[in-house]
Amino acid sequence: MTETSTATPGQTGDAADSSTVSLTLLLVSGSRSTFHFQGTETIENVKAKVFESWPKDWQEEKPASPQSLKILYLGKFLADSSTLESNKIQPGNTTIVHLTIKAPEQELHGNSKSDSAAKCKFCLIL
Repeated sequence: MTETSTATPGQTGDAADSSTVSLTLLLVSGSRSTFHFQGTETIENVKAKVFESWPKDWQEEKPASPQSLKILYLGKFLADSSTLESNKIQPGNTTIVHLTIKAPEQELHGNSKSDSAAKCKFCLIL
């Protein structure tokens, strides 16, 4: 398990002030990395900045694009158009969120592009 810290442009050092939202992103592998954002930033911007500043020790898990990233907080995936504030992620504290990486459709199914048409998918839990 590794932990790194990345500051957004305009921030210095690892310390975040009381108006900054600190997110510790947790991958399925257990790797963690902390990033700092403004509360008014959208989830789409957060994912783009995480993608641009992808930690060096996570290279084997790097997604194809920011759209491949999903952020899970308190049991729900955060909508790209929502902000950190609107999701009740408070500044001044470090909040742990789960970061998932969606596999590209081709790798997921092993099919060619022409065979990747929408298909019925479901999960049955008994």
